[in-house]
Amino acid sequence: MKKVFNVLIVLLCLSFLFSITGCDSEDTDNTITIIDMEGTSVTIPNNVSRVACISQSATDLMIAFGLGDKIVGTYRSFTYNPWTKIIYPKCAEYKAYSYSVSAETLLADGIDLVIIQNTENAEAFRNVGLPVIAVHQYSPTGAFDDEIYDIARIISEVFPEIKDKADAWIKEVEDTITEIESEIGTTNTDKDIYYINGEKQKGLYYSDGGNSMISMILNIANVNLATEKYEVLNVHNVSDEEMLNLNPYAMLIGGAYQNYLSDLLDESPVWSNLDCVKNNRVYRIPVAMIAIENVGAETPVMLKYTASLFNQEYQYDIINGIKENIKKYFNYDLSDSDVNNMIQGLDKNGNRMVNIE
Repeated sequence: MKKVFNVLIVLLCLSFLFSITGCDSEDTDNTITIIDMEGTSVTIPNNVSRVACISQSATDLMIAFGLGDKIVGTYRSFTYNPWTKIIYPKCAEYKAYSYSVSAETLLADGIDLVIIQNTENAEAFRNVGLPVIAVHQYSPTGAFDDEIYDIARIISEVFPEIKDKADAWIKEVEDTITEIESEIGTTNTDKDIYYINGEKQKGLYYSDGGNSMISMILNIANVNLATEKYEVLNVHNVSDEEMLNLNPYAMLIGGAYQNYLSDLLDESPVWSNLDCVKNNRVYRIPVAMIAIENVGAETPVMLKYTASLFNQEYQYDIINGIKENIKKYFNYDLSDSDVNNMIQGLDKNGNRMVNIE
């Protein structure tokens, strides 16, 4: 009888141990751990369904990879762009979030993951149990290089069902860079290009600095970002005097506000006398689902377009390039008229994309 009792005790103990192991396995199976672009380890549920995607780049790529239904809200600048609702009509349903959106708002919206480009309020989100993944258009540690692939990589880790699509996009970008470098070489010239970020209405001085996406794009095109020496987040403090000293070879203007910025350029007694303005070397950056100088499905187009601007030996048909890209990633057919408007920063009817009172 004693032996039977001891056997029962052993069986009960084993049963208890197996149940504990089963619970641990179940908990592990219900979460995954992601390393974000700041190097932070983030534990998230493995069945994310409601995302606050407060990053234009992450929003663009999520839609391109077939995850648009999981987005509840996006960064408000994304909603300024009328092309988004035409190319992907569900965008009209997205809430417009600012970087300073409150944790209470996100909780009320039933968010189970926050992807954000500005992490100033990330701690407040985490304090109420919201997992936060940081993504950027710049590298916090050095030259923006392989970071160009990080947003796609992170999205595919959160949503492994789209890994093949993310990997295909990564390969397309890699192949594009290889093709450009094989045709134009990799020797940087002394041509400095000033970039105006027209995503927001911050004037002619809102640009980017070193270790940024735009810096990488220009380096691949064998030119240099004029503001390379400045810190990424403080370039908009460039003065008129500094601009005259920079006196860039050419200028790129992007974003939804680019037409207003072009007006400011013509009206400025300082900027209108820059060599690049007087010699008609001011170029627009097309706006598709996002301003294409940002990391996104359109990145191969931006790389080829920029290379063609500053290297005569590199030819690129920007109109067909945009049409093919939007069809491939968003399954929408653009007309030539549509693309010509995109290239000029205009909406489908040829009007300015945003109105300023």
